[in-house]
Amino acid sequence: MKALIQTAFFVLINGLLIAMSTAQAGEDALYAADAPDGAAFIRVVNADASGAVAEASVGGKVIKEVEPLEASPYIYLAEGRYSVDVDGQQVPVTMKKNEFYTVVVLASGDTKVLKDVSFDNPRKALLSFYNLTSTGGVALKTSDGKVAVIDEVSSLDVANREINAVTIELGAFLNNQALAKTSEVKLQRGKVFSIFAIDVGGEPRLVVAESQVDTSV
Repeated sequence: MKALIQTAFFVLINGLLIAMSTAQAGEDALYAADAPDGAAFIRVVNADASGAVAEASVGGKVIKEVEPLEASPYIYLAEGRYSVDVDGQQVPVTMKKNEFYTVVVLASGDTKVLKDVSFDNPRKALLSFYNLTSTGGVALKTSDGKVAVIDEVSSLDVANREINAVTIELGAFLNNQALAKTSEVKLQRGKVFSIFAIDVGGEPRLVVAESQVDTSV
């Protein structure tokens, strides 16, 4: 009986050690893939519905083709001054450590650099609303217009709000008039979701994207 108990004890301890080792290995792999401390982050959003952004490069790194009405993942660089090359057009940007930036490519061919917010709250989701239309004063509300989520945002600007995890349908509103609506969006804790209001054929459209960082670039 004593031998049986000892055997069970050693099996239990061995199992715990293996589990801890596996968890540590996974944790190490996760941290190894993370961007280094003090990095700055940048991405490209293609607000031109007529064609893809073939390529963008910055600091020796390349963001590959960004399809119309899509956002690339963020890539990381050391803080500093850079020139972003977007399909041959040069865009200057000064990036500071632990900060996030979005380069918006507009239908006109012009570009706009917007400063995003960093986020580290595991209990909430972060919702970022980008008004990339030519119309100012666009607000983000629940799709029925009853609850304000993010107050009026100027043209080519962004505003943010931390929000509880929830599945929700959203709408862009101008003076209480609905301009565009989303399907259901599942906001998850600890994650960042971008809502882009973009002019498409003269009509606003809402595009939803979960913000991500690509550390392989």
